[in-house]
Amino acid sequence: MQARSAKGWMAIVLPLMTSLVLLLLILALPFGRGIAAELGGRWYWQTESEAAAGAPWQSFDFPHTPPVGSDDDKVWLKTELPQELPHDASLLIQTRDQAFEVWLDDECIYRYGELKPSFMSYGQRWHIVSIPDDAGGKELRLHAYSASAHSLGYFGKMWLDSNVEQVLRIFRQDVPYAMNIPLAGFMLVMILIYATSPAAPKRLYKSFIAFIFTFLCWMVCATNSKQYVLDAPVFWRFCMQSAEYLLPLLANMVIFQVVDTSYKRMVRWTVFIYIVLFLGVLSAEFLGFNGMSRGQAAFYFLLPVMEGIALYAIWRSAHQGNMYARAVSVPLVFMAGAGTIDGISLYGHKVLMEGYVLPYTTLSLCVFVVFIVRHQIKRERTLMSRNTGLQQEVSQAMEKAVRDNLTQCYNRNKLEAVLAEEIFRHQKEEEPFSIIMLDIDFFKHVNDTFGHEVGDEVLAGFAEVVRSHIKKKDLFVRWGGEEFLILFQHCTGEEAMMIAERLRVQVSMAKIHEKCNITCSIGVASWHGVTDSATQLLKRVDDALYTAKRTGRNRVCREPRNNMHWFKNLYNEEGTE
Repeated sequence: MQARSAKGWMAIVLPLMTSLVLLLLILALPFGRGIAAELGGRWYWQTESEAAAGAPWQSFDFPHTPPVGSDDDKVWLKTELPQELPHDASLLIQTRDQAFEVWLDDECIYRYGELKPSFMSYGQRWHIVSIPDDAGGKELRLHAYSASAHSLGYFGKMWLDSNVEQVLRIFRQDVPYAMNIPLAGFMLVMILIYATSPAAPKRLYKSFIAFIFTFLCWMVCATNSKQYVLDAPVFWRFCMQSAEYLLPLLANMVIFQVVDTSYKRMVRWTVFIYIVLFLGVLSAEFLGFNGMSRGQAAFYFLLPVMEGIALYAIWRSAHQGNMYARAVSVPLVFMAGAGTIDGISLYGHKVLMEGYVLPYTTLSLCVFVVFIVRHQIKRERTLMSRNTGLQQEVSQAMEKAVRDNLTQCYNRNKLEAVLAEEIFRHQKEEEPFSIIMLDIDFFKHVNDTFGHEVGDEVLAGFAEVVRSHIKKKDLFVRWGGEEFLILFQHCTGEEAMMIAERLRVQVSMAKIHEKCNITCSIGVASWHGVTDSATQLLKRVDDALYTAKRTGRNRVCREPRNNMHWFKNLYNEEGTE
């Protein structure tokens, strides 16, 4: 059922994803660009104290970070705008943990935040700064503040273009996220569906669901378009950084579930170190020390080390035949590598890239998802097959518990259950049912004369003769010894008498055993209505059988007339027995 559900989701989601990819590719095409340029040229910098002292400007390689000291928290950057500007010119600036001002010559044309410490820093945000038409050739200066040394003065690539193109550029930068967020969401839905199965490895699924959900949150926080939905840069930056710290932690919790037991302790230590680091930077953040940003130095140093340890545990487990470890190794290598590259680019500023590499590794997660889903389907099939076998064994055991091995008739346990159901069904109905009790005549003499082996053959043969002349729905019970009982549903006393007489004749005519002739005596009794009971009914049929035996055997006797209850709306009886 779940496999069919997953196929249904695939049939819906894949066409939508294909259409979305085509739309994004069309959006990414360079339609109608004007004089677009990455703002480069010669850039200069100086600290706040140097600017106050009138020190000379120093050149640096923009868009890399200016080489400010660790004690500095303010910096000035400057360059010269090109002489020719695009129509409706603007600057696209992206900042992290910085407040800044934009100056043209001696005029401040844009300000974000206050150039002083702020609780939980200034977050991550893009800015479109309109440039006056007459600004060509003027000096552009940026005055920036950050409590984090690695963020101070870092603006990445800065674009000079028209307002329309700047907006389109923002959305184009979100293409990787728009392609991978639906894919990650689809994987999350699939895992949630399969996690409800009794055959699902619950702890593994819970850890993986937490990882995928956190990864989705991170990608949403990394998008540029989120700012149009909620312009809260501090909130988005806090959520994004929290997700960055949690992703390797949750990934190693997944790895902990799949590696062999001998390597679990190793992976557990990596999880513990990540937890300590996250709690430490979170505490520092709320205490006002900008812990989330300051802790990234330790985080990006630990990331390749901790994931190297996890990869070793996975490799050793996979080498010993652990298929789960082999499947999880693919996303681990890709995502740990991408995270390290992002750290070098966005924290160390050694490699300059637009956006993150990590979203492109979403597809690698499909390898693990496909494996665990495929493995679960196999597991469910095995469990279903085993469950079917167990049900058959239970059914057979229950059948044996209510059957007599020698005669293949039901035993008293079955009779008690069926008789109780029949009585309950007839509590409000004036409709009879009847039972007959059969006893093999002189059966003790057969045992004493020919032995118990012949006696068993007689019992089995007698049961077979009777069974062949009644309906399958009639309950045939070995009452005990050589006594048998048959329950007939919706059967009046007269009908039961006719059936009993026919059975008596068939038994006497049948050659049940070559060494002796077998006959039987039969008693008949019927249900008397709501005032009757199972005990009374069995007592009456037993009395009727005793009468048949006492009056000569090989005959049928019915319960005495003075015990009869007549069902007026069914029949009237005037004859004698």
